Amino acid sequence: MDWLVYLIFLILEKIIILFPLRFSQFTARLWGYLFYYIIPIRKKVAYNNLKLAFPEKNDLEIKRIIKGCYVNVLIVIMEFIYFPKLTVSKIRQLIHAANPDLINKKLSEDKGLILISAHFGNWELMAYGVSQMCGEPFNIIIKEQANKLLDRKINEIRELRGNKLIDMSQSLREVLTLLRNNKVVAILGDQSAPRESLVKADFFIKNVPTFEGAARFALKTGTKLLFGVPTRNKDYSYSLTLHEIDVCKYGEYNEENIRKLTQEHVDLLVEHIRANPDHWLWFHKRFKNVEQS
Repeated sequence: MDWLVYLIFLILEKIIILFPLRFSQFTARLWGYLFYYIIPIRKKVAYNNLKLAFPEKNDLEIKRIIKGCYVNVLIVIMEFIYFPKLTVSKIRQLIHAANPDLINKKLSEDKGLILISAHFGNWELMAYGVSQMCGEPFNIIIKEQANKLLDRKINEIRELRGNKLIDMSQSLREVLTLLRNNKVVAILGDQSAPRESLVKADFFIKNVPTFEGAARFALKTGTKLLFGVPTRNKDYSYSLTLHEIDVCKYGEYNEENIRKLTQEHVDLLVEHIRANPDHWLWFHKRFKNVEQS
């Protein structure tokens, strides 16, 4: 099966770039509808997640969001395959960033920088594009995928323009070194954390185990922390505003401040998801380790 999925990706890679990006983005919308109606992979997971997060929404509203989620994922895949063809000029047309200079401004303080984002909009384009817009490569913490062949191929594309990847399982020492050397570390902080995680955040519901790595690194090193997620516009471009989180206000490095800082960036993500719920990856089993009362 891994070989088949890898082969399909290679075929898509050769075919999709033969067409204009706008055509592929529109086609992705049609493919999203196809998956929703005919190949409903993880549709039940998305439904259960949304019912938990938005108990006030009726089934029609939930199904509309799920359909949008399929469309979003297919657009992400189509755009990802286009990365090798994207010049900085084209990236600036795709990403309307309000304050990308904030990255360089924070790096000028020589304390390193953590950029925290989420599986929202096109998260891959944000890492690939914003790093080129500000002229500073990102060091991105990733989780290895089960399909080793596909994982290797995807990572090759991610690193085409200078970004470096850090395996989540081996990230601690490397991240600390990078931050002390005034580099940018990018983290997606919205995946499901183990049940035994020390930090339980309010993410739509109470006490959701949450990865606290961004907060722990920031408080331990005194580095700067920015949060940002890209919102897709009707013309398939993205709007992005980076939000600075004041790490200094939390004071010393301890578990309570790690929890509070984690909750702050989780609250920012929830705000964006409520505004555009179809932009987030509801197919992920985010609530699987929540203890039932």
